[in-house]
Amino acid sequence: MEIEVIRPKQFADMARDYHLLVDGKEIAVIRRGTTQTITLPEGSKTLKAVIDWCSSPDFQVRDIRSGKIVVKNSFASNFFKAVFLPLYYISLGKEKYLKIETSL
Repeated sequence: MEIEVIRPKQFADMARDYHLLVDGKEIAVIRRGTTQTITLPEGSKTLKAVIDWCSSPDFQVRDIRSGKIVVKNSFASNFFKAVFLPLYYISLGKEKYLKIETSL
């Protein structure tokens, strides 16, 4: 299965790359502001985006409807979260730091 992975330009993490894992194995490096086409191995079940010690929750491959996903920082587009919650996202919320969403 081929998917298109989109990482929008966000201020947070502008100098760092995200790593995309499929069933626990790294399959791609996603740079800021890029779109990549990635071929998932046959029988893939979960995706996860990782940066340093933080990550996204597991995302089920079966939930990809349009063949496109967006990988982004969970709090960068929300001013309130960007100002008041960064410490939460790098500590207790480290597994919610990134977000994978299906793109329409």
